[in-house]
Amino acid sequence: MNKYFLFLLLIISNGYGQDLDYKMEFDSIDNYVKTIKYKGDLLKLVSDLTKNTKTDLEKSRAIYFWITENIAYDYKTFNKNKRSKSFKCKGKLDCDLKIIEWKNKILTRVLDKKMAICSGYSDLFKKMCEIAKVDCLVVEGYVKTEPNQIGKMGVLDHAWNALIIDNKYYYLDLTWASGSCSTDKKNRLNKFQKKRNEYYWLTPVDKLSRNHFPKDTLHLVNSKYNKELFKKNPYIKNSILPNIEIISPDSGVINAKICDTVKIKFNYSKEIQSLQINTNIKKNPKIYTIENGVEILNEKMISKQKYIDFKKEKDTYYFEYIIENNSTRYLEILFDHRLAIKYLIKITK
Repeated sequence: MNKYFLFLLLIISNGYGQDLDYKMEFDSIDNYVKTIKYKGDLLKLVSDLTKNTKTDLEKSRAIYFWITENIAYDYKTFNKNKRSKSFKCKGKLDCDLKIIEWKNKILTRVLDKKMAICSGYSDLFKKMCEIAKVDCLVVEGYVKTEPNQIGKMGVLDHAWNALIIDNKYYYLDLTWASGSCSTDKKNRLNKFQKKRNEYYWLTPVDKLSRNHFPKDTLHLVNSKYNKELFKKNPYIKNSILPNIEIISPDSGVINAKICDTVKIKFNYSKEIQSLQINTNIKKNPKIYTIENGVEILNEKMISKQKYIDFKKEKDTYYFEYIIENNSTRYLEILFDHRLAIKYLIKITK
């Protein structure tokens, strides 16, 4: 994604504010926000959005909901991989003025086109919060989106936000909260699909750290996460993150010997009909194929599927897997034929 951030405010975090219920209902605010249109005046837009709000949290919710409701992800710009244009300036005052002018032009373009990449989402949210007198900053950092990123930092190409209310941090990722794009065979993004994901509204820092890690670790004060822990996170499919808590193994890198038993346990709030395991040695054949962007069921592959036995108590699922081959390199867990969780296996003597 384009790198037009020239600076990042450095404020030490006091951690996620447990005194606020990040799942509290905002139906009345959301329904009101749906009626508000942008008519070329950002100050008027923010005033309209926040006129019935009483707290900084309500103001930020109105702004968050409007942006995620009205701004689509600019997948075409992302696919072009264009770098932001730079500019020349002389002296601090001149540079500061040009930065402001440059960013204002970008935000005007976002509002006019109703499209943005992550930097546009996060900068627009910050600007609108500033107008509403809500403390907010942009956080740049790493994200993990692919199964092959276990043991790695992921990609340093994303931006999200932190609200500061009563000296506590509250994290939001408006880009991922707005919807998503699938990828084609060339790993290019397909058309944006709008689907709000409330997991990224006021996300506790340790939950956000499953797939986000700030470039500046000052934002991780009072969090257990560091770079090494982040690298070792298991892969969890983004769509199931709101519904799952992994109990064991909590590290995505499993050190094991031949004949060791890996005990897998997690809480999952949705019903799973079948569980499967794939490794680099034994894989279940795929039952779905993609044709012209449409998922097609291959019925011939259904009879070739292998399933594992599992136990369930309320929302807790658990089962075991025995490492039988010293060439085992990874372990994939499939929920109802779809990859959900992945671990790396390191065989030790």
